[in-house]
Amino acid sequence: MYVVTDDASKEVLPATGESVGADNVIQGMDLVYSQTKSGMKDAFLTLNTGEKIQSPQFFKLSLNQLRSLNKAISRKVKGSGNYWRAVRELARLYRKVANQRRDWHFKLATDLCRRFDLIATETLNLKGMKRLWGRKVSDLAFYQFVEILKFKSLKHNREFRQVGQWTPTTKLCSDCGHPNENLSLSDRQWTCRKCGSHHDRDINAAINILWAACDPVVETV
Repeated sequence: MYVVTDDASKEVLPATGESVGADNVIQGMDLVYSQTKSGMKDAFLTLNTGEKIQSPQFFKLSLNQLRSLNKAISRKVKGSGNYWRAVRELARLYRKVANQRRDWHFKLATDLCRRFDLIATETLNLKGMKRLWGRKVSDLAFYQFVEILKFKSLKHNREFRQVGQWTPTTKLCSDCGHPNENLSLSDRQWTCRKCGSHHDRDINAAINILWAACDPVVETV
């Protein structure tokens, strides 16, 4: 017995001839925390093209409502009808936030696949970062985005690469390769002492990520 179906798992997009390296916001979180109490100001993704993509931070947008619902639950008699109604309302809001974030990730991944044939990012120690910064990392959900991007890349016949966690991308000049050993977390702009090139920290890192992803000598995952 044979079952014949149409394979709809692939939706091959036309080739663009373009490649992109993407640096992410989490690398600069400790800097932002030291400078402001209002949250992260850096882009969710910075592309080597200079484009900076901001995250809506859906959990942060719903934080006041989530706090109100939690307070409402604490005022109810546990086990009562009103208590369970409040619990269900809170669960619906958490589900809405998760769905909004996931939908935004899918749309962003699709947009990148439409524009680029090769997409490169950097591997991060997200578990360690979550221990340090907790809610902020969870709200960005970068791991979820990467998994969605992998799926969309496969579906649309795009190439997705991640350079190794210890690949130097931030301190190297993307024009001449000279390392800036004195670069600190507070330096968002810097000038290469060897060639004189002026860099935006995140754009420079994104360019280096793309170069590293295309270098056969550099470890990719």
